[in-house]
Amino acid sequence: MNVKHGIESLIECDEYFGFIAGYTSNGVPYGLSHKEMDEIRDEIKNEIIEKNNLDLPF
Repeated sequence: MNVKHGIESLIECDEYFGFIAGYTSNGVPYGLSHKEMDEIRDEIKNEIIEKNNLDLPF
């Protein structure tokens, strides 16, 4: 069994949603698709890389 640690282990998901934000009163989940979650992860990774590549003024 593969156990993830950190915040990703707290994110609820299923085969349709990469992030389930909540459920309607009928119990239907809503949130972000896996594609949307992948795009967000890619943006965050790119921002981290850009911050690490900044030239410091000293």
